[in-house]
Amino acid sequence: MSGLSQLVNIGLSGLLAAQEGIQTVSNNTANVNTPGYNVESINQVELPGSGGPPGTVGAGTDVTSIQRAFDQFVYQEVIGASAANQAAQIMQTNTTNLASIFPVASGGAGGLGAAITSFFSAASQVAQDPTSAPNRAAFLSNAQSLASLFQSTGSELATNLTTDNSQIAGAVQQVNALTQQIAALNAQVMNQTGASTAASNSLLDQRDSLVQQLAQQLGLVSIAGTNGAVDLYTSSGAALVNGASSFSLAVTSGGYGDGTSDVTYGPTGQDLTNSLSGGNLGGLLAFRTELVSAQDNVGGLAVALASAVNSQQSLGLDLKGNLGQPLFSVAGPTVYPAAANTGSGTLSAAITDPNSFVPGDFILTKTASGFTATNIATGQVTTLGNGPTLSLDGMTVTVSGAVQTGDSFKLEPTVAAPQSLTVALTDPSGIAAASPYVVTAGALTSGGAITDKNVGNVQATAGGPAASGGLPAGTVIVPAGNFGQNLTIAFTSATSFNVLSSSGTVIASGSFSASSGAEIAIAYPAPAPAGEVATFALSPGTAVKGDSFVVSPGGVGSNGNMTAMAGLATQTLLAGQTLGSAYATLVTTLGSRGQEAQVAAQAAQAVLTRAQTTQQSISGVNLDQQAADLVSYQQAYQAAAQVIAAAQTLFNSLLQAI
Repeated sequence: MSGLSQLVNIGLSGLLAAQEGIQTVSNNTANVNTPGYNVESINQVELPGSGGPPGTVGAGTDVTSIQRAFDQFVYQEVIGASAANQAAQIMQTNTTNLASIFPVASGGAGGLGAAITSFFSAASQVAQDPTSAPNRAAFLSNAQSLASLFQSTGSELATNLTTDNSQIAGAVQQVNALTQQIAALNAQVMNQTGASTAASNSLLDQRDSLVQQLAQQLGLVSIAGTNGAVDLYTSSGAALVNGASSFSLAVTSGGYGDGTSDVTYGPTGQDLTNSLSGGNLGGLLAFRTELVSAQDNVGGLAVALASAVNSQQSLGLDLKGNLGQPLFSVAGPTVYPAAANTGSGTLSAAITDPNSFVPGDFILTKTASGFTATNIATGQVTTLGNGPTLSLDGMTVTVSGAVQTGDSFKLEPTVAAPQSLTVALTDPSGIAAASPYVVTAGALTSGGAITDKNVGNVQATAGGPAASGGLPAGTVIVPAGNFGQNLTIAFTSATSFNVLSSSGTVIASGSFSASSGAEIAIAYPAPAPAGEVATFALSPGTAVKGDSFVVSPGGVGSNGNMTAMAGLATQTLLAGQTLGSAYATLVTTLGSRGQEAQVAAQAAQAVLTRAQTTQQSISGVNLDQQAADLVSYQQAYQAAAQVIAAAQTLFNSLLQAI
């Protein structure tokens, strides 16, 4: 009887094992479309016999565990590829949107580049006919359109930055929610894991799926913890999950109060902004850098335009004979003190040489030996000295009050410039098209006419405005108090001359050379830049005592200053570039980065697809394989049932034989 009983038990073990296999296949097929599910299979072992001579029949089979198909190495590849791909896709989408703000089709039609070109073309029209009221009105209209386009571009960039900061905050919230859930699952896994027990496969699948979701938000480093837990860290080493504990990130206002959002580590408050990468959060932080750079560059264009045009405007005369007033108004640099500063000192800045200025933001720090400036984008450090006046990249920084060692300041030279650019001049007659002076051979008569009775062959010509520091040695400089009145250059001999005021008073004297001539300059009053002078040249030749030239303010028909203003289009005004070239560089850079982002996104997607394909080949549910396994288990079940049935038949036969 014991033999028949053993036969039944063996058959029963096979039947139960086959039943377990069928249930496992059923669970696999039910979860074929469940994200994060790892296909399961039974681990089946032979039960040994009770001992005896060699060849003793075993005691059947037993299912020791249901194992999920999981490869840790491939899983880590998927996590890394997910983080990299998500960051790349964010960058591609956002850089494409950013590039659309700066159109390049048809030479930038509708963009800032075309508007700048139209503005200088309108200046050329005024230069062709400075008395034309329509030309002057069109010039102001073009200036207004250009300022409005700068404002809308700046506003759009600011809106993008606000949206990006909001998305960063959302990504941080998602990171915190996921780390809390993963820590909670870790706790359950640790409770179920022991010397002879293991956590359920569904629990492990759920946790691994959450880790993959977390990788889409942030680049991760995953390390196996104790009792089946998984510990997670940022790519820079900050712990996010350690066993059953999670550590949150936070979004805080920047340390300089400039409206920037920083990502900090909850437990310590450490700023992690520059050390986070991968996932939505890493992609958004990287794109924010691109946005700020675009703001800086557009602001640089606005500042250089306003500075150059206003300077030129101040050197000419309007229709009323007055020196020109500023055409544009634009905000200057902003300096933010760090909240942690211990001193009471402040810093202010001004862009004094746009042609030497390269748009970018800086952190200025007071050290024991003086101030240093760190370019936020490049990390380059420049030593500035102690002050109170510092020179930095075409800017003048003024230090006021007591700044303590360790105090720092954030300098944003041009971020606010695009939205602040406005047209300050509203009256077309205020356009300073006329040259400050014209020179005519002869002398003024009592009626105001000029009579030319010169005998010598010396010629006099009006030059352009210049800085007094660059004038040739021996240049005669007339004080600014005489600017705007008729002056007379009268030769007192073949080698000397006087400069007379409108009342005939000698206000300056100079020497003349027959071989090299002479240089004369009249200092500009405010609002022209300090040290600016209007220049004149006496040509080499023969001078005769009594010869004279009348220097008079440019009249309504004069166009010299407007010609110079139109010529600004071809002058280097920003970082050694023309405004058109600087804009083209910006557009080209954004386009190149957009293409780079597209290539990077395609490559990242290919890597992720390859990793997911490998993972699915190991962990995915293959329905064909499951169908074959189901047939195998079904046949095994039927065979085990036949064994039990045969044992029952034998048992009944024995009972009948008694």
